Amino acid sequence: GGLIVSALAPLIMSLLRAAWLFVPLRLVDGAGSSALWPAAAAIIADTTPPHRRATAMGALNMCFLAGLGLGPALGLYVAGFTGSYAAGFYLASVMLLAAATLAALSLRGVGATHQVADAVEIGYHGAARSPHLEEVLAEGRRYPLLSVMLVVAFLQMFGAGLLAPILVIYAKRVIGLSEHVMGTSFLILMLAIALASLPAGRLADRWGKLRAVFWGMALASLGMWVLPLSPGLVALAPAAGLLGAGYAISTPAWHAVISQLAPPGRVGLAIGASQTAEGMGLVLGPLLGGLLWDEVSHQAPFLAAAVLLSAGTALLALAVRRAGPGGSSAPR
Repeated sequence: GGLIVSALAPLIMSLLRAAWLFVPLRLVDGAGSSALWPAAAAIIADTTPPHRRATAMGALNMCFLAGLGLGPALGLYVAGFTGSYAAGFYLASVMLLAAATLAALSLRGVGATHQVADAVEIGYHGAARSPHLEEVLAEGRRYPLLSVMLVVAFLQMFGAGLLAPILVIYAKRVIGLSEHVMGTSFLILMLAIALASLPAGRLADRWGKLRAVFWGMALASLGMWVLPLSPGLVALAPAAGLLGAGYAISTPAWHAVISQLAPPGRVGLAIGASQTAEGMGLVLGPLLGGLLWDEVSHQAPFLAAAVLLSAGTALLALAVRRAGPGGSSAPR
């Protein structure tokens, strides 16, 4: 359903002639994405045992990032080959509809084959009723580590969102990178993280998921502190490497931990709550990031992002320590 809704957005975009109409249309596209990604991660969680879940989440992340990296290049190639930007929108719509068809055929019956015995280990419960807000809040109090991770998810994306409106300006005006170099660098970084996601998931399953989350966040925090040190490639390259490594290590383990902390029958709800917290950070972050850039300094958004990522890392470490290594609220 999410893929079908998302497929409508680029098709309508190709017909628009007023810029402001793209804003409500993004709401349609966002509704499709919000239906797709929590459900996709929940299906991964429902169909894999806990000791292999980070590996499976790493495979999902690998495919997502590979598409994110290759998509812009393909769209520009199609637009250049056909001489029309609209062709890129048509292709996006066709690909999303094809994905919806593939999902309808390949996911038929998923969930119906789970046995009751799997419910305790995997967390699947097909008869779970729809939760009300009061139940969600009550479950959050019973699962404190899950609540902490939702706060950390907000802090992470709030920090990343600070850079959204100024990163391209910083790379172009301060460092002096061209659009071509920025596009190539983005593609290389996304593909590198995609290739690292699967082995990073396997590492998390063997090393410990919460440990992988913590050290991934610590590396990303370090990269954010390095980024504003020098306005040049001397700081940009190692910072990008640390941020990419941190993301690759922590993301598969993060989703695996969220799924294991979820109350029975609430895996999709827990993952959706995590992505809602992330989305709230990405909405509010750019507003503050642009203000800091305009009113304080060019380095202020990066320093604020580093503080937020470090605070999230410290908060998670404190919560895990209080939960204890053997507690049910601290999964491996």
